[in-house]
Amino acid sequence: MSDRAAQFRALYRDLRIADQERFYNDRSAEYEQAHRQAIMVRNTLLVVAAVAGVAGQFTSGTGRAGLGVAAAVLAALAAAVTAFEALIGFSQLQKLYNDAALNLAEAGIDWDTAEPDGETPAEVERVEQVFRTENGQWGQLVIKGITRAAPAAGKGER
Repeated sequence: MSDRAAQFRALYRDLRIADQERFYNDRSAEYEQAHRQAIMVRNTLLVVAAVAGVAGQFTSGTGRAGLGVAAAVLAALAAAVTAFEALIGFSQLQKLYNDAALNLAEAGIDWDTAEPDGETPAEVERVEQVFRTENGQWGQLVIKGITRAAPAAGKGER
């Protein structure tokens, strides 16, 4: 293998494969953390709403009404957090980035174990296919989001 080919392989490995894999892993961790935070906030709001509802049973007058309103508002906020998490799709995004990172890690292993004088264009194509697949997933998420936002579009309208 020529020195120039070795430099290309090392540069491609560092700047294309490893850098992008790091990006995918970071995004995956970010969305996993956001999903956990949304669940924690939702559960906390529901527990506080339940406590307010139970406490309202042991009071009377305006205190009871206030605790009832507080319980209802907190439950509504928990529903809003759940809806936001579902709308953004933190778990779907985490899966998309995690899958891309795993596919890229596998391609990186193959890159490292390939013969230096082997088929570099085919190996590059494999790595680039991981990126194209990830981009294609974004299109599917957009279409899925559009159909979720307007499921009745064109149905029943005259």
